[in-house]
Amino acid sequence: MTGAADERIRPDVTQVVTWHWPRRFTLWSLATTAACLPLYVVRWRIGPLPTTLLEVLILVTAAAWLVTLWTEKRLPAARTPYTIPIVLLLIAGVIGIVVAPDPIRALGIYRAYFIEAIAIFYIAIDVLRTRDDLRVLLLVAAAGSCVMAAGQIVLFAIAVQQHTLQLGDAPSFLNTSANAVAMYLEPPLAFALGFTLFPSRPRERWIAGAVLSLLLVAIVLTLSRASYLALAVLAVVLVLSVQSARWRLRAIGALALVGLVMVEIPFVNHRLLDLAHSVTNRESLYHQALQMLAQRPLFGAGISGFATRVAPFRPSSQSVHIYPHDI
Repeated sequence: MTGAADERIRPDVTQVVTWHWPRRFTLWSLATTAACLPLYVVRWRIGPLPTTLLEVLILVTAAAWLVTLWTEKRLPAARTPYTIPIVLLLIAGVIGIVVAPDPIRALGIYRAYFIEAIAIFYIAIDVLRTRDDLRVLLLVAAAGSCVMAAGQIVLFAIAVQQHTLQLGDAPSFLNTSANAVAMYLEPPLAFALGFTLFPSRPRERWIAGAVLSLLLVAIVLTLSRASYLALAVLAVVLVLSVQSARWRLRAIGALALVGLVMVEIPFVNHRLLDLAHSVTNRESLYHQALQMLAQRPLFGAGISGFATRVAPFRPSSQSVHIYPHDI
C-alpha cells in the first residue's frame, strides 16, 4: 500500500522539483504580455525593422520559454486539436502576402498578427499547467484591463470637463479609435461576468464583480454602438444560461434596469439615435468589398490590401478605411 501511494504522489513531487525560476519567470512574462496587449501602439525602429513594445514582451516570453525547455530537458508539450487549422491559416497568410499590393507591409502584419499570436498560444498551452498558473495569468491580465478601462474613463471625463467631447469621435485611451478600446475590453468583461456568476471561491466573485463594473463603465464611455450590441447579445446569453426560472426573471429585471439607465444617459442616447450615417457607411463598405471580391474571388485583397484594392470602387467623398469593418 505504501509503495502504491508513493507512486501516486511521485508526479506531484516531480512537478514541484521542476517548478524553478525559468518556468516561474516564463509564467509571469506571459501574464505581463497578456496584460500589455494595447502596447502595440508604442512603436520604434531597430535599424530598418519596425517593432513595438508588445513585440519585445513577446520575444522576452519566447526566450524565457526556450530557456525553460532547455533547463527541464524536454520538448514542448503543446498538443492541441487546433494544429491543423492553424497550419492552414498560416498557409493562407503566406498566400495573402504573395498577392498583397505591398508584400513588405503584409509580411509585417503576418509576423504580428499570425506568427507572434500563434507562438504565444502554444507557449500558454505549455506553461499553464495548473489552476494556480491560470489564476496568475487571469489576475495579471485583469489588472492590465483595469488600467485600460480606468484610462478610458479618465480621458472621457477630461473631454467632458473641457467641453471637447465629440460623439462621433469619442476619446480613446492609447488606441487610435474608441472602437478599438471597446473591442479590447469586451473579452475581459465576458471573463469577469463568468467569474462573478460562477466563482470557485467567494473572493473571486468580489474581485470579478469589481473588475466587471469598471470594464462596463469604460465600454459604455467608448460610445461604440457595436459594443452596445455585443453587450445586448451577452445579456441574452446570460438570461438563457440561467437554469432557475426565478433567477431568470431576476436577471431579466436587473438587465432591463441597467439597459434603461444606459439609454437615458444623454450622450449614449444621442449616439444610438444617430445610426443612419453609420448604416450608410457600412453599406458602402460592404458593396465595395463585394465588387472587389467579384474581380478577385480566389485571393481577395491580400493582407493589408483592402484600402488599395477597393480604391476604384470607393466614392470620392468617403474616407479611406483599412478594412471592411467589424459589423
